Amino acid sequence: MRTVVALLDLLMPPACAACGRSGALLCPGCLGGFRVPSRAADRFLASDAGIAVGDALSLAVAAFAYEGPIRRALAALKYTGASRLAPILARAAAPTLRDLLVLTGPATLVPVPLHIERRRARGYNQAELLARGLGQLVATPVADPLDRARPTTKQHRLNRAARLHNLRDAFAVREGADAPATVVLVDDIITTTATLEACASVLRAAGCVAVYGFALAREV
Repeated sequence: MRTVVALLDLLMPPACAACGRSGALLCPGCLGGFRVPSRAADRFLASDAGIAVGDALSLAVAAFAYEGPIRRALAALKYTGASRLAPILARAAAPTLRDLLVLTGPATLVPVPLHIERRRARGYNQAELLARGLGQLVATPVADPLDRARPTTKQHRLNRAARLHNLRDAFAVREGADAPATVVLVDDIITTTATLEACASVLRAAGCVAVYGFALAREV
């Protein structure tokens, strides 16, 4: 399969998902344009936009600000079937996840689930692809104990309170699945952390001692 993909790329070079230039799925210029959520110069002067805390969720960290090249790349991953972007994006975000794992200690990566209808339409769960790629890069186990128990309204126009209401009883630990002691939830984008908080609540109720979150980007 990899040989076939390599041959197709040679015959028909891919276009960059972020800028459209031919030659790579994500060109070096766009990869270099990924910006961290908070500038170093702003540290200690304002809250770090890449870090969030919750109630059931101990801490959530995002690798990049959701803007420019990474915004376009994540949109391509999520909405255009560009699943081959997942390993590239995972590689870019892995250093930030390694920093988080220093804090968490041994942990299991758990992707935020999609409802089966949305997964069927998309063909994959982008959070699962990212979690699998990250798990390989940072030598950390990946488990998939969560189900999306019911479909939910799209959340991009909802505030945090509305998101939490929308997600009530939306997640469940799959029957027979083990809840790891320490979990790092993996998602593509953090906005209000409502999704991570909802997943963390279910996992904590199932026996998890600590639940953290990690995302490729955060809206700031």
